[in-house]
Amino acid sequence: MNFIRRFFKTGENTGNTWAMFRTSKSEVQEFLVSLGQLSFTDDSLTIRNYPFEPSIAYRQNTFLPEQIDDIDFTSNPPTCRIGTELLFLSAEQKTELENFARRNNIKTVERPMIWEWILEPFLDTEFTAETDQKLTEILEKFGLSAEQVRNVRAEVEIQMLKYNFDTMLWEWCGFDASDVLRAMRTKYQKTEFEDFYKRVMKIALLTEKE
Repeated sequence: MNFIRRFFKTGENTGNTWAMFRTSKSEVQEFLVSLGQLSFTDDSLTIRNYPFEPSIAYRQNTFLPEQIDDIDFTSNPPTCRIGTELLFLSAEQKTELENFARRNNIKTVERPMIWEWILEPFLDTEFTAETDQKLTEILEKFGLSAEQVRNVRAEVEIQMLKYNFDTMLWEWCGFDASDVLRAMRTKYQKTEFEDFYKRVMKIALLTEKE
């Protein structure tokens, strides 16, 4: 919380902007974009108005069970993996998603919280040197060096702080890959965001090294 107070010392309320980074109201609205509308039939899953243009779900609405590699109900929001990509699904329909997976014998998994660990410094809570060291050691087990983690955090820092505090989310529990994609989509142009999206997915799908 102390670093948040430090940032607020430089902020102001002025007209169409809010305190910390003078984020426009239009960008705040874009930060809070929906992950789309999820619906089911017995043997298909449909996502409409998915917000991330590089995703297959931006171009294709409906997915059959054989296209889905696995589903993680433990993440928030739940995710399904299609090839090298995670799709973020509405947590409000978790029960329907569980029934869909059970009905169609889709593999369920519990993915590691890699992006949650990377994004922890941007929560509304104290981030200590001890926490940093602990998370660095965990992330190294997934092949991410301390330098790589520092570089990613530096890349997303301003956008994540805007995302959490200029929107008045004040999130203190945890962020995930969908949050960093929401935050960065307002900063990058199309080709830059496509590159960032691929990097986010690659990190999200890392597995622990033997």
